[in-house]
Amino acid sequence: MAIITIFSLPFVLAHPEGLLSTFIIVCIVLYGWFANRFYVSVILRKQQMSKKQRDWLQVNAITSFVFAVLSIIGGVYLYFDRETIDEMLATMPMQDANAKQLFLNGMLVFLVLFVLLVTHIVWTYILVRKHKEYFME
Repeated sequence: MAIITIFSLPFVLAHPEGLLSTFIIVCIVLYGWFANRFYVSVILRKQQMSKKQRDWLQVNAITSFVFAVLSIIGGVYLYFDRETIDEMLATMPMQDANAKQLFLNGMLVFLVLFVLLVTHIVWTYILVRKHKEYFME
């Protein structure tokens, strides 16, 4: 995701309507980075981390959490409202017999990924609270 985001920066700077989605992807990447640093430093090595790193972890976790929850809500709505999917697919230039099933399968994959992301964020937040003595000022 980080590599895709880096290569998409020239496009996003030329077309500002993509800035929000790029910002959210950057937040997810940064959350993954700081969650991994927290895991390695605090959980495995029992080393101190700075409060600034904890703040980076928490801010990016909040943004990622909100995005994931909104995506789950939208995905569940679309999954049970098949008419909306039919209307969306009708506007697509390529009409394929398997397009609806392909769309539903892709949506289910993303739903599972977002549920895993929410679970990871909640679990990381619990661990950060449990190990708060490892964050120096």
